[in-house]
Amino acid sequence: MHTNIFTPKHQRLVNQCYPTGRTTDKKPKSSETSYLLYYVNSRRSKLEKVSSYLIKRTSSDMNRRRVGNVSVTLELMNKIVNSCKENLNLFIKDFFHIMNAVLSNNNFNNDVSIIELLELTFNSICTNLDGALCSGDMEFIRGYSTFVDSFFKLLTEKLHNDDLLLKCCHDISLTNSLPGNSKMNHFVARAVKFAIVKFQERNPTFKALSLTSSTQVPVQLLAKRLSRTQTRPAGFDLQNTANGDEPDISLRVIRAFFGTTETDKLRLSINALLDLLQLTPNKELLEFICNGIPVQLRYIVIILLVQQLSDISIPPTKNDDSQKNLKKADPLVILKLTSALLISDISIVGLSVLDIMRRLLKFQLDNYKNSEVVSQCALTIKDLNSKTYYKEQTSDMLYELVIRLKSTADNSARGTINQGISAKEKKRTDILTNNVSQLVKYTAQQCISLELFMELIPFTKHMVISLFNIVENELPSTLTFNKLLEGLFELPEEETQKILMEKIFEKYGKFALLSGLTFFLKNGKEPNSVYYFYHMEAAKFLQLDDYTNQVQYKRDTHSMFTKDDLLNYYSDPGSNKYSKIGSQLLLTKPTHVSTSDLISDTQGRTITPDVYGAKSISNGFLSEAMVKTRNDDKANNNITDDDQTPALATKTSIYRMVSDDIKSWRSMKSRTPKISDLKKAASRKKHSKEHTDKDTSHLGLGSQSVKSRVTNITFLLHELKTNNDGENDKVQDPDDDYVIGLDKAGMIRSQTAKLNSGNTISVRSARNSVLINSPSDRILGDIDDAFEDAPEDIAISTSRGKLFS
Repeated sequence: MHTNIFTPKHQRLVNQCYPTGRTTDKKPKSSETSYLLYYVNSRRSKLEKVSSYLIKRTSSDMNRRRVGNVSVTLELMNKIVNSCKENLNLFIKDFFHIMNAVLSNNNFNNDVSIIELLELTFNSICTNLDGALCSGDMEFIRGYSTFVDSFFKLLTEKLHNDDLLLKCCHDISLTNSLPGNSKMNHFVARAVKFAIVKFQERNPTFKALSLTSSTQVPVQLLAKRLSRTQTRPAGFDLQNTANGDEPDISLRVIRAFFGTTETDKLRLSINALLDLLQLTPNKELLEFICNGIPVQLRYIVIILLVQQLSDISIPPTKNDDSQKNLKKADPLVILKLTSALLISDISIVGLSVLDIMRRLLKFQLDNYKNSEVVSQCALTIKDLNSKTYYKEQTSDMLYELVIRLKSTADNSARGTINQGISAKEKKRTDILTNNVSQLVKYTAQQCISLELFMELIPFTKHMVISLFNIVENELPSTLTFNKLLEGLFELPEEETQKILMEKIFEKYGKFALLSGLTFFLKNGKEPNSVYYFYHMEAAKFLQLDDYTNQVQYKRDTHSMFTKDDLLNYYSDPGSNKYSKIGSQLLLTKPTHVSTSDLISDTQGRTITPDVYGAKSISNGFLSEAMVKTRNDDKANNNITDDDQTPALATKTSIYRMVSDDIKSWRSMKSRTPKISDLKKAASRKKHSKEHTDKDTSHLGLGSQSVKSRVTNITFLLHELKTNNDGENDKVQDPDDDYVIGLDKAGMIRSQTAKLNSGNTISVRSARNSVLINSPSDRILGDIDDAFEDAPEDIAISTSRGKLFS
């Protein structure tokens, strides 16, 4: 009792937790331990004193070989760690000192129960560890590293307890911020490799050499999953076995390292896995582990695999012994593992396809002399396209190859003087062309544009048909289609030209028919195989046997079709539903026809005859310049009346024209003349009196424009006298619903006057149109066209209500 009076309280509380006796299976007293934990939690400064006293007490117990007391000390340490985890930095170094001392003592390190208690305490430390300790405290780093190294050495060399060592590996996976510390992150790779090796020993399927294309799931693992579902591949989510036991601890360790979202830890773990796969290549193991990685991070495996290609060491020179002992990665193993993962059922998202492809291409071209590596790289690039990661993936990959092919071709052209460079570039061109062949061969969907197809033709003439099969069905522009037809001339074999022409008609149909007709009307100057192949496919498309026979005859006689020959096949709408637009193309020779013109309703649209130099307007009338050109052509017998019909399939009512002109007058409201304008007009009365009297005698038959120009001067002077509002007042606008004093004969006369006058009727409405082949030519045949408009250019007024009342 006297000794307890002078003993510090923290020592007394610690000593009270130890039961009496010298047995080896001692446990700390429950109530005293609880009070000790309360004491250290309520007095933070006492933690350091307690940890320091535990060092002293443990040293004394080890010297006296008190195994039971050492067990109690380790259990107290575990409880203090879990209870005071917020202040772990105050006592963690002392605890590691105790743990390392126990591990290094031969009287205790052979006792499995003591080692298990050490692992349990280490687990609590790793679970509650603050990341700041791992990054900056060198004393903690030394204590942590010493314990892990000693623990691995002890368990592998002396105790040979794999499960206990796997538990330590699992504890390492729980250490926060460990992968970010360059002095401690090597423990991650060490733990991962040990766990995978033990997993392979317990599952021999994953240890055998396997780089084939088989994607079978291991039988044992599959059997465990079939009890729950058969639709998902086996992974880290394995449930309890049939006996109710937990999954193998090695699998739990692998899941702890790979089933994480911490990218630093995941990268270190994957690199450790890839190092092991270099020794025992097994694609099933790779697929199994990748299936347990979070789906959004699985792309990292592909990136690290391809990165190893660039990390392969350069062979050392004769005088350089520094790299002789380095383990070099086998590029074939890396490429085959990459291919196996790409074509497997493992879902991968977020993969940068072009970045991976560029790395593979660089490695392939740098090792162009190694045929085995070149061949495997081509297969891996092909496998990279086995899954669609985004919409235009195949197109982008082929564009990348086109860019490199063009660059290689340019280098080869510049290196023709140096035969060595030229041979090297030729070899690279063959490699890139083979890559294109592999991609196209195993691509089933239509995914490239016609423009890309045209760029690939110069390099892939031997596989142009296969390449065209993956061209999208979207209609191209007429310019692109014309380039396609021009590209057919460059193909070396007629059989390829024939097959490709058949494919073109299968893909584009009506557009190929009409666009090809336009192309050969313009460019068909000499007969050739492409010319005859087009007409043969056109005859098959139109199902005209006579057309087919004529194509064969023309080809035998080496002659070409004339316009009249082709018009025979485009003149009957009953046998050829494209006769209307086809005849227009043949008669008008359009220099440019848009895609929409060719694919629209052929019976309701007309094609602009560009030979006239202007376009038709909505009402179906030609401009004056077009009329003049057309009349000149008729006078020179260049065209006939039949040629006019297709171009002007529109309504030709004269009353519609007058109505349109009246509407155009309404748009001139802003140009209504002011009183000052009328005064100026009145001042010219004396100079134009005779001419005015002559024209007003025909006012009843004149047009609306004539009545607006040849005004009643007397009436205007009367308006000036009665209007006292000032010079800025305007004449009121009349009712727009009808025109007073203008009968049908006058309307017809107005249109005839517009044909002869040549003046602009309405500038703002832009309707400079005339009527062709209208009834007015027959109705007005006997009407005198002698009257003329007034010579004076008086501004037009829309205020007609008072003028004609």
